[in-house]
This record gives sequence, structure tokens and C-alpha cells, in this order.
Amino acid sequence: MQKSQSLVAPAEPESRVTFEDVIAGLALAIIVISVAWGVITRYLLAQPASWAVEAAAIAFAWMVFVGAAAAFARNEHIAIDLVVNLLPGRIQQLARLLADGIVLVILLAVTYLATRFSIATMDAPTTILRLPQSVIYSGAALGFLLMSVRHSVQAWKRFRQGAAS
Repeated sequence: MQKSQSLVAPAEPESRVTFEDVIAGLALAIIVISVAWGVITRYLLAQPASWAVEAAAIAFAWMVFVGAAAAFARNEHIAIDLVVNLLPGRIQQLARLLADGIVLVILLAVTYLATRFSIATMDAPTTILRLPQSVIYSGAALGFLLMSVRHSVQAWKRFRQGAAS
């Protein structure tokens, strides 16, 4: 039985810090600081900082979506390709190309929807900080845009690798 070669680029150790890493890291720092401050003010000062929970929630949204884009940049998202790996070489390439196309279409659709929602919530303030709610939702819009870009780069690499073989 012939062993098929996978077209998925092997995960190479990534030592380069990406834009996504910086944004997700800053969001994580904001979460840790605001939650810690909330605990300190609630239990030690007996005057809870009401803004801390809201700041942590906003930063959490940014960390999740932009962090997901960081995983796309390193090709670290899970892929279940058991069936695809059993297919003959050319059909395997076509299946991967189709899957990449479907993922890209979904990412772009969610980018569009998240952007529209961010724009629609510009006039609605958050409860405590009174920031536009678009501050929360723009993290999703940016994250999905970055995921779209990073997925396109990874898909192009897989396509070129498959075309070369």
C-alpha cells in the first residue's frame, strides 16, 4: 500500500513574534491587571472597581479572536484529515483545495458580519466604561480579518507545495 504525502506544511518552530502575538499578549496583560485590581479593590479596599470586569471582558474578546489569528499564522489550528489522507494524491490535493476555499469563504463572511456589527454598535455605549460597544466587537472583526489573511497565506503555501509535486 502506497503511503500518501500530506500537503499540510509541517509546523515549523516559530520564533518570530507576530502582530497578533503582541495584541493578544497586551489583551492578556489587561485581563490579568484588571481582574487583579478588581479583587484588590473588592476584598482589601472594600470599594470594588466596577470597571475592572468590563475591561477584562473587552480584553478577553480581543485576546480570543486575535489569538486565534496568531494560531492561523503558525498553522496550529486542528485539522481532522484522516479521510483526506486516505485519498489518492491528486484527489487529496483537490480535497484540500476545496477545504481551504470553504474555510476562507466562511472566514470572510464572518469578517464581513463582524465588521457590520461593529459599525452598527458604534453609538451604543458599554454599561460601565461608556465606550462604544464597537470596541468589543471590533476585536472579532480584526481577528477574523487576520485569520482570513493568515489562512490565505497558509493555503497558498499548500497549493504551491502541491503544484510542485
